[in-house]
Amino acid sequence: MSDKPTPEMLEKIMKAREQLKANPSLLDDSIAKLSAEAQVAAKKMRDLFLADPFDGPKMKAAGEEIRAKSSPSVVKELEEHKKLVTEKLGASL
Repeated sequence: MSDKPTPEMLEKIMKAREQLKANPSLLDDSIAKLSAEAQVAAKKMRDLFLADPFDGPKMKAAGEEIRAKSSPSVVKELEEHKKLVTEKLGASL
């Protein structure tokens, strides 16, 4: 898979950003179910996803850095949370 998102993927990402900006608390319940350490990481990723202007490569690099600094159990939680977010928003953070 290419690192460069397709136009379709970008469209889904932008729609997900609009949805989340319109309802910022949309992910609060799912984030609250994570461990304290995973909550911090998930909130950072959410904030990067909502940052203006949207910078996909910066977000990807920051996400990789967050995962690299996290314990294996937190990485597992974040991956599970990513699946849930993808289902909810139609695009992943």
